Amino acid sequence: MHRSALGAGALSDEWAATRLPAHTTREGFIFLIAREGDELARSEITARSEITGFGYGYTGSSGQWWTDRVERSLTAAQRAEWIEPPHFEIVELHVRPSHQRRGVGSALLAQLLTRQPHDRALLSTQTGSRKARGFYAKNGWNELASVDFGPGYPPYLVLGKRL
Repeated sequence: MHRSALGAGALSDEWAATRLPAHTTREGFIFLIAREGDELARSEITARSEITGFGYGYTGSSGQWWTDRVERSLTAAQRAEWIEPPHFEIVELHVRPSHQRRGVGSALLAQLLTRQPHDRALLSTQTGSRKARGFYAKNGWNELASVDFGPGYPPYLVLGKRL
């Protein structure tokens, strides 16, 4: 499967060769895929079923690139609530455009959250993506703050969810 088929242009060769392998070593790493037919009866899924989406995350902690930037964007009270206790970070969540609005993303998100041990989770999404913001709001996520990931990155928001 080519990454661009998921509409995930930001998933570069560098991501596939360097970042994802590094992330697999993080505490609590979970990677899930959805295949064609997952939204149907399980008996219809075969090894040849097309991948329709994927998501992954891990336990976040200070000292990690993403967490450190988010931490600087939050108030002291928010840091105490969201960063200091162990928390889960949703790193990537992508669904093929042809399979969006069918529950694939919500199912992946729910499964990621139920398979990890923490009582809170964080993620970030682009500020300008009304579609993504609506999706996360529908799934019970709250917008906490704007976050600046530095030059070359569009504006982002950090979102949190108590589990």
